[in-house]
Amino acid sequence: MTAHPAYWDELTRLLSARGLPPEHAAATVAELGAHRGGPGSPDPADAFGPAAELARRLAPGRAAADERFEIWRWSADTYADETLLDRFGEEGWEVEDVDALGRFVSRRDPERPRHWEYRREVVSGDRGARDAELAHDGWEPCGTWVVYAWYKRPGAERPETPPPAPAESGRERAGERARRRWWSRRR
Repeated sequence: MTAHPAYWDELTRLLSARGLPPEHAAATVAELGAHRGGPGSPDPADAFGPAAELARRLAPGRAAADERFEIWRWSADTYADETLLDRFGEEGWEVEDVDALGRFVSRRDPERPRHWEYRREVVSGDRGARDAELAHDGWEPCGTWVVYAWYKRPGAERPETPPPAPAESGRERAGERARRRWWSRRR
């Protein structure tokens, strides 16, 4: 990370200004620097773009004080993403994008979470055609990374409380057990 120290210093300052804790900003810059370090390493501005743009992508900024939505960035490989998306969608997390680092950018209204369904497609050709095809079933694009595209749609709303249990039969209420038939292989 010794090459181009002004870029890394500026990136650290910008990440901290965007709300990342100083130790998180320093660790992020160290990791990026190690990735691009070494003899003859290219200018990080050529590899990552301007420091201000990279800082904006890595730390989009703090939510407004009155913002009621929770924002969460998380990652998963393709072996676990669908399972995790299903689980987090049930918890009310809506994926809004997949960032340049392959992380899911999600948000949720903790007061009124909405359920979401997700699917992943491999899209190597015309993504617009696939988007239009899936739109007929209510799927909308929510992010891409490499050859993968993720889609979301609102899931069926779940009741706040479980439905009541079915009423017991009259005989069971009166203290009598209903007679059950048991099938046996013996004769």
